[in-house]
Amino acid sequence: MTLRKIPSIALAITLYGMLSACAGAPLPPADNGASRAVAVPAGDGLLLERLRASLRARGWALMSYDANALEQNRAYNGLARQAKYRLTLSEDRIGNCQGGMPSFLYNAAVIENLNGHVVFALTGANCLDTTISRFEAGLDRNDLQVPRIGAGG
Repeated sequence: MTLRKIPSIALAITLYGMLSACAGAPLPPADNGASRAVAVPAGDGLLLERLRASLRARGWALMSYDANALEQNRAYNGLARQAKYRLTLSEDRIGNCQGGMPSFLYNAAVIENLNGHVVFALTGANCLDTTISRFEAGLDRNDLQVPRIGAGG
């Protein structure tokens, strides 16, 4: 071995060690988009539409599901591959608040599909804007933010 080859060999050994360390490092989990998605019940109720708009404005991707079919089939694991959370909602319009804003009697919950954990639930009878404010406060309080790509959400 000549003195001229020593730096080349040292460099090769160093690079080999660095590449070996990179190859052994765990990869971040694959993200199929489910961590940034919320399944919302199919329907066209006013409260449901406003909740959808609130989720969209916060960056969540929405997918629609048939609540009755999901209940019958209990296909929560399949749904979890498409959306990390699901919104459940029952809404009944009960009148109008002052100024003509609609008021609702409602039960809403955000549930983690994989394990059935209820992240938060709301029940009440309020004006539409108050209900939306309570829903958004629940999202904030429970730190339900859209994960960044590659953050392992």
